[in-house]
Amino acid sequence: MFNHIGSFFTESSYWIWRMMQLNWLWLSHILLGGVVLGVFPATAAMFAMTRKWLRGELDQPLFRDYHHYYRQNFWKVNGLGWIYFAIGAFLAFDLHLVSQMNGVIALVSSLLLVVMSLVYLFSFFYLFSYYVHFNQTFKHYLIQPFILTLLSFKQNLLIAIGLGLVGYLIYNIPGLIPFTLGVMPSYWVMKVSLNRFREIQAKSESIVGGTS
Repeated sequence: MFNHIGSFFTESSYWIWRMMQLNWLWLSHILLGGVVLGVFPATAAMFAMTRKWLRGELDQPLFRDYHHYYRQNFWKVNGLGWIYFAIGAFLAFDLHLVSQMNGVIALVSSLLLVVMSLVYLFSFFYLFSYYVHFNQTFKHYLIQPFILTLLSFKQNLLIAIGLGLVGYLIYNIPGLIPFTLGVMPSYWVMKVSLNRFREIQAKSESIVGGTS
């Protein structure tokens, strides 16, 4: 029994250390890109590392792989990220304008914009997990996260609950920010997304197999 307890604490310590290291890499590489150009490639590289962990690749050199992914995808991820940011800014501006109006048309427009904003928000979460999992064209990286959001209600709910719990934890224990601010949300989103990707791929294979 004591051996099992010791193994549990040892494994837990390794996981805590891994997550702390990855969060520090994320923060440092955001600064390395001057924040503006660093935030999107640093986040994509963090998702790539959490994907490796979820696939059982725990013994890979973290810093080398993270920094390589960050540099290799720097400009492409920045392009995707800033296009998504522009879409979000446009939706926020429209919501601000509509909030200044009155009447039924304003109410309907507000509800429509809120729904569009929610779809956009979840698509933004899926952008990084989709990017690190699939090798596709720039156009597909822009469009597919939106389609994935519309087809994944259960996964959207799981992501919202998980991120809500993480946000509540960090809000009540701000000292966790340097250690878990990025890595905990990315790990959860990647975990939910990876299961969803496997479901989609399994359905696609069954359809292809059924028509062949």
